[in-house]
Amino acid sequence: MKNITLFLFICFSVSLFAQETAVKAVHAPKINYFSLRDVQLLGGAANESDFKHIQDLTHRYLLTIEPDRLCSWFRREAGLTPKARPYPGWESDHGYVIPGHILGFYLSSMAMMYETTGDPEIIKRLEYTLQQLDECQNAGEDGYIGAVVNGRLAYEDVLAGDYKVGGGSFAGRNEPTYIMNKITLGLYDVATKCDLPPAKKILVRFADWFGENIIDKIDEPALQKLLICEHGSFSESYIDVYKLTGDKKYIEWAKRLNDLRILNPLSEGKDMLAGWHANCQIQKNPGFESVYRYTGEKKYTDAARFFWKTVAADHTWIFGGNSTTEHFFPKAELDKRVQQNGGAESCNSVNMLRLTETLYEDYAEAEKIDFYERVLINHILGAYEPERGMVAYMTKVQPGGFKTHSTEYDSFWCCTGTGFESPAKFQKMIYAYDDEALYVNLFIPSTLHWKDKGVKLTQKTKIPDEEQTVLELQLDEPKELTLKIRLPHWVEAGKMQIVLNNEQGVTHGGYQTSDDSRFVTIKGKFKSGDKIVVQLPMRLTVTPLLPSEKFVSFSYGPVVLAAQYNSSDLKKSDYWDKHDHWGQRKNVVHQIPLERIPMLTGTLDEIAKKTQKVSASPLRFKIEGTDYTLIPFNRIHYSRHIVYFPHGNSEEFQSRSGEAAEQQSRKRKIAEELDRKTVDRVVIADDESEKQHKIEAVNSAKGPNFGQTWRHAEKGGYFMYEMKCLPDKPLELYFLFDGRDSGTRTFAVQIDGKTIATLDHSKAVGNELYPFTVAIPPELTQGKETITVKLQARRGHTAGGIFDLRVLNKEH
Repeated sequence: MKNITLFLFICFSVSLFAQETAVKAVHAPKINYFSLRDVQLLGGAANESDFKHIQDLTHRYLLTIEPDRLCSWFRREAGLTPKARPYPGWESDHGYVIPGHILGFYLSSMAMMYETTGDPEIIKRLEYTLQQLDECQNAGEDGYIGAVVNGRLAYEDVLAGDYKVGGGSFAGRNEPTYIMNKITLGLYDVATKCDLPPAKKILVRFADWFGENIIDKIDEPALQKLLICEHGSFSESYIDVYKLTGDKKYIEWAKRLNDLRILNPLSEGKDMLAGWHANCQIQKNPGFESVYRYTGEKKYTDAARFFWKTVAADHTWIFGGNSTTEHFFPKAELDKRVQQNGGAESCNSVNMLRLTETLYEDYAEAEKIDFYERVLINHILGAYEPERGMVAYMTKVQPGGFKTHSTEYDSFWCCTGTGFESPAKFQKMIYAYDDEALYVNLFIPSTLHWKDKGVKLTQKTKIPDEEQTVLELQLDEPKELTLKIRLPHWVEAGKMQIVLNNEQGVTHGGYQTSDDSRFVTIKGKFKSGDKIVVQLPMRLTVTPLLPSEKFVSFSYGPVVLAAQYNSSDLKKSDYWDKHDHWGQRKNVVHQIPLERIPMLTGTLDEIAKKTQKVSASPLRFKIEGTDYTLIPFNRIHYSRHIVYFPHGNSEEFQSRSGEAAEQQSRKRKIAEELDRKTVDRVVIADDESEKQHKIEAVNSAKGPNFGQTWRHAEKGGYFMYEMKCLPDKPLELYFLFDGRDSGTRTFAVQIDGKTIATLDHSKAVGNELYPFTVAIPPELTQGKETITVKLQARRGHTAGGIFDLRVLNKEH
């Protein structure tokens, strides 16, 4: 059995890139990556959330996913009988349904996991999946494959020109081009990493179908209209097909598949990101850079580089993620946004890392590695829980927030897809090489087999629980080598030390640092058994959230530190959620009032001096005069956390404490008064309460926000309840609305079929929930014990959403 496995691994290594045609880039890369098969992760620090552990969990998880369920919609749309029901969640039945996207992520992840592990079982699964897609494509005859319901009709509407388009849909279908992009990226990965020719055939036919039947048949304004809908890195997919075929028609198609609304201003150095959906824009930029590589047209790389720089500098939280509620916002709003129930989307960071990989390959700038390390270690690794290896959609930044993760077979969010894609390539950026040197970019336990040079390098480290990494060399024979070891931004200038074979400061040919390159170079003749100890002294950093410094965060070396917060109100099951893409459980309070979070006082230097290391392994700090214990953020699981700590001077602390007590007292009195006046109440979106009130609804949906749950009715729909009333008292209806709601929201409030008010919520009025009352005409309750309350949307409008509904006695 061992010999068979070895044979398969050798075969897969030899033929790995056999499917890619020898096409040269116009802009040659400055740095090269090793194949994932050449770099293997080792176990790291003692905690269970190290990279190797999550990669192994993901490997096992991928082999439990059923291809027949992933292909179910594809077979249905091709006119073939499905072999299994589709998976639930976003794949078919709940939330934002985008069937087929998970298959694309699955193909990419399985291909990379095969490159990493050489597991022959992966090939069996991929071969079967490709057979199913080939059968679907042959049934359609023209090259189209799709899982979007009536997806072909959506494209017919595009050709006719009479259709509506938004950021997440066109012609009434959710994201057909985004799904196509994920599938084509996955097919390319399978074709190039697994040497399975059917993947190339299916990919090329699919790309030709869209190119010939859509791109070539609509003019530039019509194509730009289509690109308003999220489409991932669509132009990158066509560059991929060019690399496989050498046919330049794919370059021409790729050049047309770029959203000019963002490409043009970014290429001119204009930051126009505030208000834009973050992940939609991030994904476009690897496409821009891919087009640049194979055309040499500078505007594409100018856009990608400016975008990266802008997001990294002005739109990124301390742990590397960006945005809240999926959107970029002005830097001036950081103080306000940190308090909102949202946070950085995992997909955003995964795609920022993809962009960083591309730009580092093209320009070899060390700042890209600094950013990559911050995101990978803190946000990406921190988003996975260590028991099942499931990922969080949002990593919340508000003090007292917590991470809620997907479930294995129910969620299937976009972040579920990137969540099982990322671990397969955790090792991608640890090492790199050029014509002159081997680069050690990241300090993660791993081995590198550089077969062309006869070099094996093993890196052993427990960072951040120790302040060094050890590099051990095994060579076929003594040889001249140049090693470039990254000088990370978190090490003070002059503090990084190199010890070669236990001799302090002794190197072959000496070593020198360069502030420009941010690498330490060691050059000379090495032999097998040479050991290089890289000492990386770390320091505690207290970083203010600018511009106001009302919040601060902590870092130690490469890791962000955070504190656990009282989570006694949460059960273990609350940390997984099979449906809600915001990572909220509807019966759980998500936002802790800021006044309950202890404030840190003093200057930044004073806070740093009060923060003392109490344990090196595992790493732990205490802040004197507080109950705060700080540990690496990526080790906090199944608990509320604080990453951004409220900060002020002693006067502000005293003032806020007094205001907090007064505010709590006010809120308590308001709640007590409301309860006294309540005749009946529907607990919105609570199954038992709504059932008791005999709910009826059309085109209605529910969900969580603000630590509560809402219900609305879309597309002219309605929802209604039977509620108790008092026949001889003046009554009113009490609603709780979201001040941020806007758009087409005109709806009637009816009692027993009679309209008593028409409400227009087309404009946002604030960032919080607010109450609203409507008087009930006395004649509508005379002689009655119950009334039917109905919210009826105007045609094409939405009714609600509401967070609370009560009948109140106005005399109380």
